[in-house]
Amino acid sequence: MKLIKIIQFKVTLIFLITILTGCSIQLAPKYDAALFNGLTNANIKIMELFSSVSSGTSNSTFSERDKSYNSVIGLIDALAMQSRARPIPDNSITKKVNTYLESKGIAPMADEGAPSASSLDEVSKNLAKMKETDGKTGLKPGAVKAFKRLCCRTLLSPIGRH
Repeated sequence: MKLIKIIQFKVTLIFLITILTGCSIQLAPKYDAALFNGLTNANIKIMELFSSVSSGTSNSTFSERDKSYNSVIGLIDALAMQSRARPIPDNSITKKVNTYLESKGIAPMADEGAPSASSLDEVSKNLAKMKETDGKTGLKPGAVKAFKRLCCRTLLSPIGRH
C-alpha cells in the first residue's frame, strides 16, 4: 500500500511540474518501430529456443543447438546496442523531481539511460549462462524452466527494477 502511495505521489508530482512549467517534457525516448519489431522477432526466437530444449538436453548434442544460441544472443545484443543508440530526452526535470523526492526521504526515479538496454543485457547474460550450462552438462527440464523464468521476468520487469 505504501508503494502505491509513493508511485501516486511521484506521478502527481511529475504532472504538477509539467502543468506549472507550461512546457511539454519527454521523460522517455520516442517510440521506435524498428526496435519494437526487433524485440517482437527476438521474443519469437527466444521462445522457439526454449521450446526446442523444453524436455531437456544432453551435452553430447550441444553442437546441434550452438548456432541457435549464437543467433538469439547476437540478436539480443544487437537490440541492446540499438536501444542505447536512441536519443534520450534531457533529464533536467527528472533531476529536479529526484532532488525533491530525496529531500522527502523517498527513493528517486531510475535514471540509467535506456532501461530496455539494461533489460536486454540481462537477458543476453542469462541466455549465455544457459548456453554454457547446456554445453557443459546439458539441461534438465527444470533448469530450462528456470532460465525461461529468468528471461521472461527480466523482459517483463518494471522499468528500472532489475
